[in-house]
Amino acid sequence: MNTKTKAVMIAASAALLLAVLYPIATAAMPLATSLTSTNKTSNAHSLTKTSILPKPPALSQGQTLTFTSNEGIYRVISGGKGVGNASGTVTFTVSGVFSHGYTLTITGGSLTINGTTYSISSGSAQMGRGLAHIVGQGTLSNNGAFIFAGNAHANFAGQEYNTLRFDVEINGVEYGVLLVVNVSMS
Repeated sequence: MNTKTKAVMIAASAALLLAVLYPIATAAMPLATSLTSTNKTSNAHSLTKTSILPKPPALSQGQTLTFTSNEGIYRVISGGKGVGNASGTVTFTVSGVFSHGYTLTITGGSLTINGTTYSISSGSAQMGRGLAHIVGQGTLSNNGAFIFAGNAHANFAGQEYNTLRFDVEINGVEYGVLLVVNVSMS
């Protein structure tokens, strides 16, 4: 097959693909546009779209957020073996309010790993404006340390849940901890 024949076949294939996919794509457009609400302005050609997601509450400096686990698990990552139950509570105070997020200070809490409870002595975190993601680090009263990340989730059944994931080092043993948490704001 010569180069000219190959080019014609590729062009014909592309045209056929476009002819098949274009009607499917345009049929899906009403679904895509229904995911946003449209507000008409005085100019008929100008539309403003807004998200269907509710706007999260704004946090203010000094406000507290408490994450309390209702179930959790740990796994030894290095320095030993083991898997078991974990739990914890972490209290944050909003220390900075910015246009795209917040800084927080850990003002209390504890982690229980393999039946031993460790007090959180200090730490800090950053949270996005949407209140859906948080990352940070801290120290434990026994000279242990941790980094963590958390997310707000929803499943396809419409149930919402939150997680905190920790990487904790205590006396040369590293643990991975996953907590499913409830969050209260005051």
